[in-house]
Amino acid sequence: MDKNRLDIVRIVERRRKWPAETIARIMEEALAPGATVAGVADRHGVARSQVYGWLRKARAGQLPGISVSSAACAAFVPVKVEEHAAPAPLPVLRPAPASRRRVPVVEIALGNGRTIKVDEEIDPAVLARLAAALDGGQR
Repeated sequence: MDKNRLDIVRIVERRRKWPAETIARIMEEALAPGATVAGVADRHGVARSQVYGWLRKARAGQLPGISVSSAACAAFVPVKVEEHAAPAPLPVLRPAPASRRRVPVVEIALGNGRTIKVDEEIDPAVLARLAAALDGGQR
């Protein structure tokens, strides 16, 4: 091998020309829910910045034959119509009688200075226990 010999290697890389169908498929994958541009770009051997550039151009209407709308598109959802049973009858609620009559209240003053206010229909045995408890057990 000659020491004075110099090898010049010229590598000319051309820009890749992507078909519109491939660009559309890659962008569709990148825009899918849960997908990341980085993951899609790496999977297809495309620079991430290239995918972002395609998306930007498509949104601006600068990619011929490809458009991306930021608005949600209408979609059809399958629907299944079934017969349903008649709903159970609702329980009949009777309105409370509209009584404006005030319930009579009995006021009892205890020996220790406390006062008990009770309904006049209270059971006497319950009233006696209540009074004894509040009066400190004194009778």
